[in-house]
Amino acid sequence: MSEPVTVIAIITVKAGQEQRAQALLQSIVPPTLQEPGCLAYALHQSVTAPAEFMFFEQWESDEALAAHAASTAPHRLALREQLADLADGRPSVTRWRATP
Repeated sequence: MSEPVTVIAIITVKAGQEQRAQALLQSIVPPTLQEPGCLAYALHQSVTAPAEFMFFEQWESDEALAAHAASTAPHRLALREQLADLADGRPSVTRWRATP
């Protein structure tokens, strides 16, 4: 079994789209928290650059994260479709592991 993995995903949205993006991004938090293997999933907004949003995610394994990434659940499909119009570039996604 693999170790827990933390994900930091940063999404920058187009100027003027912050409120719309926040509503969309926040809407996927509750259903994502119900996904198998999800330990934490929280949305943050930058205090210095309001067009930047960050998801702090923790998954119990690489397999759980892979299942999340490949999911075709309605909340994931809606995010992919709607975010395309709001995003200013591609999201930055990094994976992390706790050190012993």
